Amino acid sequence: MFSNAINNKYEYLFAADKSANTIHIGYGIDDNYARCMGTSILSICRHNNAAFTFHILAVKLNHTNIDRIKNLARQLNINIIVYEINPAILRELPTFVHLPLPTYFRFILPYILHEEKYIYYIDADIICLNSANKLFSLDLQNNIIAAVPDLDWMNKKRNKALQLKDHTYFNAGVLVINIAVWNNFSVMDKVLAVIKKDPVLFRYLDQDALNVVLHNKVLYLDKIYNCIDPAAVNRNDIVFLHFAAHPKPWNIAWPISSICNDFNRHLYSACEQHTPWKNEVLQMPRNYKEMKVYAKALRHNGNIIKSLGWYIKYLVKKYAG
Repeated sequence: MFSNAINNKYEYLFAADKSANTIHIGYGIDDNYARCMGTSILSICRHNNAAFTFHILAVKLNHTNIDRIKNLARQLNINIIVYEINPAILRELPTFVHLPLPTYFRFILPYILHEEKYIYYIDADIICLNSANKLFSLDLQNNIIAAVPDLDWMNKKRNKALQLKDHTYFNAGVLVINIAVWNNFSVMDKVLAVIKKDPVLFRYLDQDALNVVLHNKVLYLDKIYNCIDPAAVNRNDIVFLHFAAHPKPWNIAWPISSICNDFNRHLYSACEQHTPWKNEVLQMPRNYKEMKVYAKALRHNGNIIKSLGWYIKYLVKKYAG
């Protein structure tokens, strides 16, 4: 299936340390998530003194983002390898506006890096706040992955929908993948099979499917390694902060939204300003879902008239197809 998966490959190898103990970290992105991925990479390198190789699986990126990724690798003295993925290999799989095709790319990483022991998959909307040394030295033993339990309400909701019993539903934003065990269990084939069988059931696509396929094969991690709700942990202990909700910190709606607060307001921007994307402006809504989020943020900020205008745009965009 993956013989024609890679259209192009770009290697930016600037790491001075040629150690065999390289930590391999993977992302799946398109152009819309390049800037936050760059910020994520910088935050990891800031808080961890280790030899890293970052593997970026992407739908064809524009030249600006490719150049910035190369510059980031040079700036941080790290290795970054970009794999331009042929989208045709996954063309039959369902996608949503908020869950585009690159959400499936995490499944391809273990096949590309089949000679390595572990790959640490990280969503692009995650930044590192502290050392992840304990995570990077984790022993998975015979578990296929390590992951963090999702929020309590999500756990109940998705387990009920998926008819999973005695299961802790995990968020797939941070995964430690035991490559040989993953490949031997044919995780990719099993995930694709369950999604194709009933795509409507899998509201969260690959994350739902992973929870079904990997039941009882997961080593659960502390929530500090994929923190979605900072109120649920000691904020000083957070290793990976996941901006899982909308709007995102690079969206125009972020500073006026209800989820932006004194703790998280500048965490993302403080990192991004040290990346090659530092001069990027806050992103305007790109689709009807983001239009709705912006309208809600404007209303929360007391700008009722402008909120109404964006809500009308949302309705027009949504129902015009």
